[in-house]
Amino acid sequence: MTKISVIIVSLLGRPVIDECLRALEDQKGDFDAEIIVVACPAAAAREHISKTFPEIKLIQSAKRLGIPQLRALGMAEASGEIIALTEDCCIPHENWLEEISKAHRSGYDVVGGAIENGGTDRIVNWAAYLCEYSQAMLPIPNGEVDGVAGNNASYKREIFDKIDESIKTDHWEYFIHQEMRKQGVKILSVPEIIVVKKKEFTFLYFLTQKFHFSRSFAGMRSRLIPTSRRILSALISPALPLLMTWRIGRQVFTKKRYIKEFVLSLPFLSIFMLSYAMGEFTGYVFGAGKSLEKVE
Repeated sequence: MTKISVIIVSLLGRPVIDECLRALEDQKGDFDAEIIVVACPAAAAREHISKTFPEIKLIQSAKRLGIPQLRALGMAEASGEIIALTEDCCIPHENWLEEISKAHRSGYDVVGGAIENGGTDRIVNWAAYLCEYSQAMLPIPNGEVDGVAGNNASYKREIFDKIDESIKTDHWEYFIHQEMRKQGVKILSVPEIIVVKKKEFTFLYFLTQKFHFSRSFAGMRSRLIPTSRRILSALISPALPLLMTWRIGRQVFTKKRYIKEFVLSLPFLSIFMLSYAMGEFTGYVFGAGKSLEKVE
């Protein structure tokens, strides 16, 4: 029986971590799984997790690290042949592990699925969801893709041995998947592998989150591309708000879901995308700074 190591990055802690762990306890299917929670200092709840979920392995970082670095800590402790990555605010469907196991038996080294919105009560939550996951919301492709969302992805652990350590620990999944594709690794998208993201946002909080994510992304990319391309990317960053809003709208209208929510959230989306563009410009010109550690 294939063993799956589920690595949960916990930045929020309770109460969302409880719902995530209970959903993993209630998984259906035949598999062997170990659950590893990697928590930043603010989210750690060692006593609570040890008492309520005694089978869970908790790794508590001594300092605030970026999400890729926290994932790497978990992977270093994992013993499974398959490593599944998610976050404490992502609640997996009851067949999540069963579908992951089935997909990897089909011969793929990287498998990912869909992310649905669990914060449906406020427009700002819809704006945040559509900003981040319009491409990952159902329906998603059933077949090979270029990449999948990092908080609903699973890997055969042996492929990480071929990835440079700095890429694996200090870069977002986009760059990891890019490196894997260069080595001929195929990535599979499976619509039945679903998590529901339940996270509450305020306007200012998500505004700063978009800035820090895009600055960290651009800073990472700057280290991997020529100077001329970095300068060009900085110069065209003012065009990003219009381009990215159009891409979100295309996903919404193509998938025929959440059209009303998209229209109502457009004022928020427009401002969030301005913040994203400012972050990219800053990242290309000044580097990532401390932005990676500030992304939640």
